[in-house]
Amino acid sequence: MTRPTKKNKAAEAESTIAPAEKVVAPGAGIQPLRALRPYLVGIGASAGGLEALSTLIAALPTNLGISYVVLQHLSPTHRSMMAQLLGRETAMAVQEVENGIQPEPDTIYVAPASNNVKMKDGCFQLIEGPREASPRPSVNMFLTSLAEEKIEDAIGVILSGTGSDGAAGLRDIKAAGGYTFAQDPQTAKYAGMPQSAIDTGCVDWVMSPEEIAKEIAIIARSHGTVTVDNKPPIAATTLKKLLIKVKQQTRIDFSGYKEGTLWRRIERRMAACHVNDLDDYLALVETNPEELESLGKDILISVTAFFRDPLSFAALRGAVREILANKRPGDEIRIWVPACATGEEAYTLAILLAETLGPNLSQFRIQIFATDIDLNALAVARKGSYAESALVDLEPGLAIRYFQKVGTRLEVSRTLRDMVVVARQDLVQDPPFLRLDLVSCRNVLIYLQNELQAKVLSTFHYSLYPNALLFLGKSEGIFQQEALFEVVDKSARIYRRRAGESRLTASAFRLPDLGERVIPKAVADSQERLLDEAVRRYVPSSVLINGAFDILHIHGDVSAYLGVLPGKPNFNLQNLLRRELRADLQLLQHHAEHKQVSAYGRPHSVKVGNESSHVRLAVHPMERGISNSLFLVCF
Repeated sequence: MTRPTKKNKAAEAESTIAPAEKVVAPGAGIQPLRALRPYLVGIGASAGGLEALSTLIAALPTNLGISYVVLQHLSPTHRSMMAQLLGRETAMAVQEVENGIQPEPDTIYVAPASNNVKMKDGCFQLIEGPREASPRPSVNMFLTSLAEEKIEDAIGVILSGTGSDGAAGLRDIKAAGGYTFAQDPQTAKYAGMPQSAIDTGCVDWVMSPEEIAKEIAIIARSHGTVTVDNKPPIAATTLKKLLIKVKQQTRIDFSGYKEGTLWRRIERRMAACHVNDLDDYLALVETNPEELESLGKDILISVTAFFRDPLSFAALRGAVREILANKRPGDEIRIWVPACATGEEAYTLAILLAETLGPNLSQFRIQIFATDIDLNALAVARKGSYAESALVDLEPGLAIRYFQKVGTRLEVSRTLRDMVVVARQDLVQDPPFLRLDLVSCRNVLIYLQNELQAKVLSTFHYSLYPNALLFLGKSEGIFQQEALFEVVDKSARIYRRRAGESRLTASAFRLPDLGERVIPKAVADSQERLLDEAVRRYVPSSVLINGAFDILHIHGDVSAYLGVLPGKPNFNLQNLLRRELRADLQLLQHHAEHKQVSAYGRPHSVKVGNESSHVRLAVHPMERGISNSLFLVCF
């Protein structure tokens, strides 16, 4: 399972005010928030933006009932005529943003050149920044606050301009489940801003300004199309039927997700497909199975960022120092990042460890398991290549130390890459990693029903060492399993595993059930006999392990290769394997996991009794082309 992002509540899209900035006190007479939550559109532009803005606004219907905020980079000393110029293109009201007012429907607001703008508690907030700060108004700051406020009701648009402002904000809107647009660079006078947004991989539509206006109108008119309150039995049946189809197509089970989240994602896909009726959408997925892939992708929302929520990561750094204080050179440091999405969080933790350990980094065996069920996101994580805009908020020193420029992108250094192991893993159904010092799972639990939240928290307790750490997203907690964890830092959502036996059992995990195949008994018996005999005669002595080297099953006589040591029983292959084969095991498993091909070791002379034999290991990933935490080790 992944974060409908691993790693994605809008409350996580934190927009902080730099120390040098001053918040203008809100004016009097602030109106109460409306019961309804109409869409709010943030539109960023810079050089060449006036032409694109004029075209977009002229094409927008004037009665959609939504609000628009225009942010174009201008000199703070320049008296802007933007409101008057745009007012000529539409019958909608066009006015400059004022501090403390609430956006009105069918109104276009223009950000003043001298201030940055944020959304806070449903109202505009003007922020005075340092005179030398540029560009202003900040598109990123507004879009990030828009994602936090409006969540799925946020729409972000990036038009013509130079630089990369707006790319990070658009990513936050995508992570919150909102809608994202970028002007087709071929239609833009300056392609820098829209191209930077596109390079993040978080843009839903790349279009001309006229086409963007038409798509916004379709989205606005589709709002509330899926109404299920009055027909709960029918809605429940429809949802179940649709989720079964998604599961059959994608092998991902979304049945444990909150229904409200699922319906909002379905409505989003209906708007994208220009379908207004739920029955029509069901008919569409029957004839177009690729739409099921798109729906699954929208539910997952595999979007994250480096050092997302810096204050929480600063608190985590302090907690991690306590764990490292008990480690000695040569010890393992094991971290699991379930729902890692495109990998930024896993590499962030690698940076955090590298910065904390400094020159002692190489003295520890560090493994950061970055897992997800979104294969496309995992491909990005495995490559470790990101758009420059993804690192715009990273401290310059970190970017220089841990990334190198390759073409127009930045790739993680070998130091980080060697620490991170990327693998496909379903958080709900697959066995977890074990003996962990930290689990960082941010913005997953908020999308899950209570029962599934409890199971996932139990899984983490089972995976962690006593007193090891659990790191959650800002809107998450341990409410479903408070007896298993204690609070370390409530505001940063850092928890410590309580000592005690885990209540999790092996039967808690299963393989995806995609429907039963009925096989005649006689055929089944024949198949079973054939397979049993083939395995007995041709398959060498083998051990099935997970990514943590725990033994799950043994085939054949492995007594010549494994030995039980005195003391408490330990069924980890690294501990039981003959010493002369152990070095090969780790190298081959790492190669098989990263390359997704079978890995073969060199022959070793192994003495059994009075005889010596040449033995080599082979490690096979269980599914070619799909990263998986299960491996077959053959002798």
